[in-house]
This record gives sequence, structure tokens and C-alpha cells, in this order.
Amino acid sequence: MALSSTATVLPLGKGERTAARIREVALDQFSRLGFERVTMAGIAEEAGVSQATLHHHFGDKDQLWRAAMLGLANVIAEEERLLAAAQDAAAIVQLRMAMRLFLQISWKHPALGRIVALEGMAGGERLVWLNEHLLGARNRRLAALVRKAIADGELKPFPPEQVVVTLQAGAVGIVNLRPLLEVNFGIDPDTPRGRAAHEELVLDGLFAGLLADGAEVKKKTTRRARR
Repeated sequence: MALSSTATVLPLGKGERTAARIREVALDQFSRLGFERVTMAGIAEEAGVSQATLHHHFGDKDQLWRAAMLGLANVIAEEERLLAAAQDAAAIVQLRMAMRLFLQISWKHPALGRIVALEGMAGGERLVWLNEHLLGARNRRLAALVRKAIADGELKPFPPEQVVVTLQAGAVGIVNLRPLLEVNFGIDPDTPRGRAAHEELVLDGLFAGLLADGAEVKKKTTRRARR
């Protein structure tokens, strides 16, 4: 039987809504405070549930951390789906597209960049888990694209793994340090004009600086922010 062209979206039950709210609060706290500073009591309070309810849904803090991180899997899966549509394009074009998507995702889901920064610095079991379940395959695929772009003569021959991490760190730096920009300079980069300027900085500044001499990839893809 053919599938209907319209899908019926079933409402979440009360328990599912509660669990979703807990994961949302947990992801925010883990990304801002780091695993060690987060407490189950603090999450329960912000989520508006009792600790008994919290432990009913998530046995301990480690389990809750993993559940919160898996919420980011859909974010990465959507990025992968969009990139798959461009798999026949040149490696350098795919890389530029990946960076643009990464910028957009980082503003929409800032917890992702904060978590990667925190756990990337700390190392240990949680980073190993993130590598196995969320980040590893994606980053290795990006490194392979960098190698291909270097072989194609489009990128300067820097270490591919360092290129990937440098581009990602440069992209999320403004997102992660938004409070610093507000306190230090009195500006909020999370505006349409601020995001456009950030995208141009990363793509036409940082990314373009890695291009080999004579590379054909188009450099200008964003409109300069105007006052």
C-alpha cells in the first residue's frame, strides 16, 4: 500500500514531554557548565521536576549526559543528509558547503560547539563516547575531503586533521564567546547582520586563506554586512 503524502504527528505523552524537557535542560547545562559542575538537583530544579521523577527517567548523571548528547545526533544527521546531496561535487565545494552548514548549525544549536570544546579539552571516556557515537565518522569524512582537495591542487598542503579542527574551532569561537563579545565590546553577534559577518569572516577569510594559489573555488558567497 502506498504511503500517504501527509504524515500524522502524534502528540508526545506526558512522560515523553517530561523526558524531553529534562534532556533539553541537561544539554544546556552540560554545555555551559561542564559535566563536573552539573548536578542532578540543579537539572531537576530548572526542568521543574522532582529528583524522583528525574531519576525515574534517567538513572544517573552519566546516563542523562549520554541521552542529552544523543539529542544532537539528529542535528549531525541533517547535516550529513544535506552534504550527501552534493557528494558528486568537487571536494573543495563540498568542504565549503560543510563549513556553511556547520556555521548555521552552530548558531541554531550552540550546545554542540560548546560540548565539543569542553570535552575536546578534557579528554577521557566522554570524548571517546562522542567520537564513537557522534563526531568521529563525520570528522574523518571531512579530513578525507581535505586530502582530496589537496590532491586536486585546491588547498594548501596542511595536515588534513588540523585543517578540520582549525576550521571548526574558528567557526564556533564567535558562538561560544558571544558573552565575551557582549561584555568586552557591547555587541551581540547573534543577529542577522552579525551572523552574516561571521559567515563571511570564516568562509572568505579563514577558509579562503587555505586555498592554494590559483584555486578555482568561488570565494565570495556571502553579502558583506552593511550598516
